[in-house]
Amino acid sequence: MAAGRRGGGGSTRGDGGSTREYSAPAVDRALDILEYMAAHPGPYGATELSRCLKIPLNSVFRIMKRLTEREYAVQDPPSGGYRLSTRMFSLGMSLYTRFDLRQQARPHLERLCRETQETCQLQVPQGERMLVLDSLSPEVQYYIRIVPGGLVWFHPNAYGKAVLAFMEEEERRRILPARLPALTPHTLVQRSELLKQLEEVRRTGIAYDNEEYNEGIRCIGAPVFDVEGRVVAGLGVTGLVATFRRARHPGFEQLVLECAAAVSRAVGYTGSFFDGRPRGQAGSHTRRP
Repeated sequence: MAAGRRGGGGSTRGDGGSTREYSAPAVDRALDILEYMAAHPGPYGATELSRCLKIPLNSVFRIMKRLTEREYAVQDPPSGGYRLSTRMFSLGMSLYTRFDLRQQARPHLERLCRETQETCQLQVPQGERMLVLDSLSPEVQYYIRIVPGGLVWFHPNAYGKAVLAFMEEEERRRILPARLPALTPHTLVQRSELLKQLEEVRRTGIAYDNEEYNEGIRCIGAPVFDVEGRVVAGLGVTGLVATFRRARHPGFEQLVLECAAAVSRAVGYTGSFFDGRPRGQAGSHTRRP
């Protein structure tokens, strides 16, 4: 499993200041307002924000109008001033949850890495790709090195399959491209074949990448569920086919499932998906109400 490329961004010039390659004054003004209101809680009128931030009143009014329509701000009934809404809090908490997941998962991934002597990964959904949130390498002579931060496809990826299998059908349909790109001769490119494989993943809790992303590399993954029973990540092991022999798969499956169960519990999952399951066998997973 290889991490995807990371592209470059805008440019800066170290001659006493920075030169922006792209300029978006309206975005800058909106961010200035959000940062000010977050640092100084309380209702603010458009005139007051304009004066404090030296932003034209018309711009402030339009920005606050739009933030209110999108429910990122609300108007205080007595004063008519604006406050940031709880939706801003929810947005921040969703990011916090991601960082917290990495922190909670790390000791369990370290144990999995020690026990399997293979590279271990934690990936989370990021739009139409999976983001490599964390990766640990074993202390052996030959191993696969994965760089966190890479964006990778769902469908040829054991961790992506582990997530796809437990997604709502509508969300899965939105994420998967109309034509599944073939990255190797082993990649599943027919949706029907992939969906059949996802049914098995949903039954067993185990997903495989058998040289589907990169030739010569095999992965075993399992899902991670959050406090609400939603699938939020995939984790598992990645190794060279030459050393990742099939005789080791059952033991690795069990260790990966145990790791996924431990991480799920660490982030608040109390469902029964992992309870009393032998190697690679699963009951049905139902989201808790």
